[in-house]
Amino acid sequence: MRLISKLCLLLLTAAPGLAADDAARSKATVFVTSAATSNMFEVEAAKIETAKGKAQDARGFADDMLKDHGRAGSMLADAAREDGIALPTAIDDEHSKKLEALRQSDASILDQAYLSTQVTAHEEAVTLFADYAQKGPDGALKRAAQKILPDLRMHLTRIQGLASK
Repeated sequence: MRLISKLCLLLLTAAPGLAADDAARSKATVFVTSAATSNMFEVEAAKIETAKGKAQDARGFADDMLKDHGRAGSMLADAAREDGIALPTAIDDEHSKKLEALRQSDASILDQAYLSTQVTAHEEAVTLFADYAQKGPDGALKRAAQKILPDLRMHLTRIQGLASK
């Protein structure tokens, strides 16, 4: 009977820690899924712009996104691996539809459509990364979010300027 009591006490004292670990893992998984999907979308959208876009400033931004988000994607993947969180392997339906719309855009509006999608994508990414950098559980993902966030803010400022021309 004493053994059962001790086991129950052990489980009761360990349960809050296990719940906290589950909550941290869940938050990390949601962050990784959103961040990786956003990153994949921005890379694929940039590929469309560099292949079909006409405006030099939009194409220049897209070229920079390929480089910067390539690095960010690698950093995110390494951090996720270190924290034991799986990365998504494909873009979700919402982002797939946006990419398809860009692919089918008339050449005369592609540049503006690309810039518009990037304003929204970077606003969402800055919010996501800022929240995780501040409130996420300690670990490699939080450190990666803190390192990537300044570049995302710079991209947002730059894309807002280009889109407003």
